[in-house]
Amino acid sequence: MTMPGVAEPHAPIEVVVVIGAGAMGAMYADHFARAGTRTLLLAHGERAERLRRNPLLVNGRRLGAEVVDPLDDVATEDDVPTADLVIVAVKHHRLAEAAALLRSVVTPTTTVLSILNGLDSEDVIRAAVPELTPEQVPLCIALAMDAEREDHRVRFTQSGRLVFGPAGPVDTHGAAPADSPRLRAVQDALTRAGLAWETPPDMRHRMWWKFMVNVGVNQASAVLRAPYGAFQHAGPARDLMMALIEEVRAVAGAEGVDLDDSDLEQWDRVLAGQPVDGMTSMHQDVLAGRETEVGIFAGRVVALGGEHRIPTPHNQTMLWILEALTDLRNG
Repeated sequence: MTMPGVAEPHAPIEVVVVIGAGAMGAMYADHFARAGTRTLLLAHGERAERLRRNPLLVNGRRLGAEVVDPLDDVATEDDVPTADLVIVAVKHHRLAEAAALLRSVVTPTTTVLSILNGLDSEDVIRAAVPELTPEQVPLCIALAMDAEREDHRVRFTQSGRLVFGPAGPVDTHGAAPADSPRLRAVQDALTRAGLAWETPPDMRHRMWWKFMVNVGVNQASAVLRAPYGAFQHAGPARDLMMALIEEVRAVAGAEGVDLDDSDLEQWDRVLAGQPVDGMTSMHQDVLAGRETEVGIFAGRVVALGGEHRIPTPHNQTMLWILEALTDLRNG
């Protein structure tokens, strides 16, 4: 019997599902599989068949995750186990497809971590899978990883850390919601898998901090085709990055989030530790001719600027340039 005021323990995480077999999804799946946790890669149609025909190699080792297509006409409920933890690691434009896969594995005890960039993926997931509660889809960001994928080979030297927690503040009784039994189960699973994690008391602020960073350096690097080193010292490249960042700070303030000078100092410390020839993900997307995330970066800033009557000319320019590059590439 549980004593009054003591939360029921949450069942340990035994089945982990990863949706999205790119560099980051494969990296996380590899950690869980090598730790002995049953790990599934969910995919549909040709993508699932390709993963079966040509299994992913992660740092030279075959990925020990099962490939499951829950939407296959021949699949039965017995073929698709339910998930204790789901990692959503697709690009934003594939969220609808990911949600269709997600519906097949969730129960009231499932926890979903979305490692997508931007501010809204958790809301999109919950809107598409309405049976999920806010507690089941905490806010989440992924930091400081260096995974890359080329064909079926994935390489990484550092897996970074997952930062996650509820959107709300610490409750009035002094107990942090980030210390809930559900999230402690996730923490334990990540620790067993050798993955670093953090559950801060103000997760919304951390989400906005990463958004500020992405809007600044990702977009500036993509337009200039410039590596991290171009932004680590004074000059026009850094000026562009900072102009984009200042527009995020302005709209964040209107949204009730204070991104102050200490947040800029933290970013400078992180930026100083990046390899001078390293490339942001958006820089890599542009070079590879892939669709970029400008819509959830500059597009979101411009939209918020419009709502709050805050000028966002630098982000509007990023939106024009990067969308024009996509249009020109697509003919």
